[in-house]
Amino acid sequence: MIIAVAALAALAGPAAASGGGSAPAEQTPATRQERLTSAESFLPMPTLSAGVLQRYSTRGTLVLDMGLDIQDETLRRHARLSGPRLRDALRTALATYASTYYRDRTPPDPTQLTRLLQQSIDRTLGATGAQVLLVNIIYQRAPGS
Repeated sequence: MIIAVAALAALAGPAAASGGGSAPAEQTPATRQERLTSAESFLPMPTLSAGVLQRYSTRGTLVLDMGLDIQDETLRRHARLSGPRLRDALRTALATYASTYYRDRTPPDPTQLTRLLQQSIDRTLGATGAQVLLVNIIYQRAPGS
């Protein structure tokens, strides 16, 4: 009996190590860029948020997911190296939209928002060629408002 168990264990070991079992193979989680696109020209930006302030109180928060499509390799490298400056410019543009252009309980205007973001990107990079691509715009209303 012990010999049969030992023989079974000896045969099962290599099969389990080779992945021959029915367990699913381990996959590494996809990066944010891989989930959005496989394009080399796409440069994802971190999620941005800005408070919606009207009549001296916070009405909610605008949350934005976006990226940049930069076909020119030199400009894309410059954009990667200018990451902190780009993020600051984008946060400023989103805050400007949230406090100046956006009105509470209305849908966000992607055209107006994209225009402000595009202007800030072009100004920060000092060149055109980086196209703003919006992935997601969410308005979260503050509790009780």
